[in-house]
Amino acid sequence: MAESTALFDAFRATGFCLLDLRGCSEGETFLNEAESVFRVNQDIHDLDLEEKMKYAFQLPKSLFGYKCAGATKIESGRPDRFEFYNTSQDDMLGNGPPRANPAPIENNRQLLKSYIVQAYSVVKVILSHLDSHLDLAPGTLASLQPQTKVSGTAVRLLRYMPQPAGDRRTSLLGHTDIGSVTLLFNVLGGLQILPAGLDNVDGNWRYVKPQPGCAILSLGDAMVEWTAGILRSNLHRVTYAPGEQANTPRYSVAYLVRPEASVSMKRLGVGGVIPALQEGEEDVDMDVTEWERQKATAIQSGMDNARSRGGREIGVQS
Repeated sequence: MAESTALFDAFRATGFCLLDLRGCSEGETFLNEAESVFRVNQDIHDLDLEEKMKYAFQLPKSLFGYKCAGATKIESGRPDRFEFYNTSQDDMLGNGPPRANPAPIENNRQLLKSYIVQAYSVVKVILSHLDSHLDLAPGTLASLQPQTKVSGTAVRLLRYMPQPAGDRRTSLLGHTDIGSVTLLFNVLGGLQILPAGLDNVDGNWRYVKPQPGCAILSLGDAMVEWTAGILRSNLHRVTYAPGEQANTPRYSVAYLVRPEASVSMKRLGVGGVIPALQEGEEDVDMDVTEWERQKATAIQSGMDNARSRGGREIGVQS
């Protein structure tokens, strides 16, 4: 119970926590599969750029496929310094017609399917604890993001190349995740969060140090909406790794959970821990597809500046 409470408190305070997967057979199996997925990650990014660009993703039409380095900007307006390949959960699990993918993905469909199933099982356990602390019926949060329904959930395979010694800076700008839960593995440092209450200046950002045998879990904006701001979606970014790590390519594997496309974004379980609407508040009366579209449009237009959300005190009106 103490660990469950610590998990809930962490997700309210920072929206992040470390999950130790060692010491149980399921966790050890998942860690072994994560190592295999890292090898797929490297194989993807070792392909020629011309080959990878055949699978370039096309926003807003599709979230899946390849994004080359420099395709987006950081806060200063300079190009980013990372690339990724987004693999669709629906594609790997057969929830829709198969997508075209480069050989490292196609040759490892069974591995990626198994990895996704195991990652989701971990996420379901975490969601069950949050259900309990939020006084929601068992299975409520998991029911909003089942693996059998169409969603934007993906396995994102990322690479950050070493930066020039005289020009080291942010690789991926500060942002919050638009989905619900992210399960992340990375070996090298570089991930940073901005603690609550601090100004967004370089000196206030804190590294999240990777730990052997552990996954990094974080919450996205959907969890903030459903819980009326009790849970937190925290601003985070990726910069150069500290020390000698900065000279090594940085790979990471992120399982990015997004809700089922047709579910409602209205707050959940009103009357228990999650408060009812107060004067001046408006519920999010739209489904996930429309909410994600509006969020993406607002971000791209500059109307929704990157900021942390949530962390509302329980029992305190906004």
